[in-house]
Amino acid sequence: MSPSLRIILSLLTCFLSFLTPFPSPLTSASHAAPVTITIDKSRPATLTQLQLGVTHTQRTIDLGPPDSVAQAKKLLAEVATYHNQHIMGWGADNPNPAPGVYNFKSLDARLALIESMNGTPILTLCAAPDWMKGEPPNKTDWSKIEVAPLPQHYADFAALAKTIAKRYPKVKHYQVWNEMKGFWNPKINNWDYENYTRLYNLTYDALKSVSKDIQVGGPYLVIEGTGSNKKGPWPAEPPIRKRQHDLIDYWLEHLHGADFIVVDRSIPDFHDKNPYTSAELMSFTETFGDTVRQLRQKTPLPIWFAEYYGATSSPEFTAAHYASIYHHMMLQGAFVALLWSPMQSDINHALLSDTRNPGGPQPLPHYAVFKIFHDHFPPGTLLYTTDSSSPDVEAIASLNKIVLINKSNATIDITLPNSAPPPLQPYEVRLLDRNPDGP
Repeated sequence: MSPSLRIILSLLTCFLSFLTPFPSPLTSASHAAPVTITIDKSRPATLTQLQLGVTHTQRTIDLGPPDSVAQAKKLLAEVATYHNQHIMGWGADNPNPAPGVYNFKSLDARLALIESMNGTPILTLCAAPDWMKGEPPNKTDWSKIEVAPLPQHYADFAALAKTIAKRYPKVKHYQVWNEMKGFWNPKINNWDYENYTRLYNLTYDALKSVSKDIQVGGPYLVIEGTGSNKKGPWPAEPPIRKRQHDLIDYWLEHLHGADFIVVDRSIPDFHDKNPYTSAELMSFTETFGDTVRQLRQKTPLPIWFAEYYGATSSPEFTAAHYASIYHHMMLQGAFVALLWSPMQSDINHALLSDTRNPGGPQPLPHYAVFKIFHDHFPPGTLLYTTDSSSPDVEAIASLNKIVLINKSNATIDITLPNSAPPPLQPYEVRLLDRNPDGP
C-alpha cells in the first residue's frame, strides 16, 4: 500500500473513531463476570509455525540521531525475525532508471540496516522502473508507483529481479509484486490474474536460475471482507470473497512453482464504511484464522501475511487486538506475518516510537506482544487446547507458558487450573509461567 493511501486511510480511521468511539482503558471500566480457563494436556492443538517480522517503509528506524538509531536497532532485533524491503519505493530509489543502468545505493543501505540487526532479509519485487511502464528512461514519476509494467516488459522486470538476486546472495526470500497493483481489470471486476501469473512465472524462473535455494512467493493479494455481514455492500462480507478465490485458484493452477503463498488482510476492510463497536472489532480477529483455514484447503504451501492490519485506538486496545490476531494466525498454522512499518509515523500499530523524538525510540505496548510471541512461542512450540468461559478472554497455553488476552474494556477475574491470578485489566495481554506438571 502506498504511503499516501496509508495516510488517507489512517485519517479515515480517526474520523470513524469519532463516530463510534473506542472505550479507553484510562476511563472507568466495569468489572465483568469471572472467566474460567481450562487447559487440556490430552488434546494438543497445534505445533506453532508463526514467525513475526516487519516491512521497512519510507520512514523507518534509520532516521534520527545515531544513538536513537542504535537503540531502535537493538529493540527491533530482539523481536523481529524477518525484515522486508521493497526494491523501489517505500524507502528505496529507482534501482534501474534506464535499460542497463542501475542505482542500488539506497537498497544497499536498507539491506545493510537489516544485516546489522541479524535479521532474515526479504525483498518485495515492486515497483517497476518507469521505462517498463512506457515512460521515457531516466525518469521516475513517484505518483505512478502503483502502475504495473507493460506485458512487453515483463521479461525486463524478471531480468531486474535476476540482477538483484545476484547482487544480494544473502537474500533468499522474494515476494513478487504488491497487492496486485496496476492489474485491476474493470471488465471482469477482478484483477488481471492471467497477466499477473505471466509476470510471476517469468520472475520465478529468473530467480531460480540464480539459485534453487531462493524462496519465491505470490500473489500478495488483498483478502477482502470485514466478516460482519452487516448492512451495506460487499466490504462487510466474510473473507475469502469469490473474486479472490478465482484469482488464487488460477495462480495455483498455472504457476511454474512457489515456495509460499502471500496474502494481505485488514479488519475492518479498508472499503467498509460501517461503524463498529470495539467489541465487534475484537470479534473479527477470528477471520484471520478463517482465512488461513481456507487457504490451507487449497494448497499445502506455507501461508504468509505480507501485510495485516487490526483496528487501532488506545495503545492498549491496539496491542490486545493484534495479540488476538497473532493467536488466530498461529492456531491455524500461518508461517510468517510482516508488520507494515515498525516505527510510529503515519500508522498507529507501531512497535516503537519515532527515532526522531526526544529521548529516542521507546517500546510501545504492541512491542511487548511481539516479544511474547517471538520469545515464548517460536516455531515448533506445542500448544494445548484451551477453553474460555467467555469470548472476551482468549488463552494460549504451551508446556511452560500461558498468555491471556482480555479483549474487553472491563476488569475480569480469572480462574486457571490450580490458580487464580490477579484480575486482568482492560485490554491487558499477560504472560504467565505455567507448572508443566499441573493440569
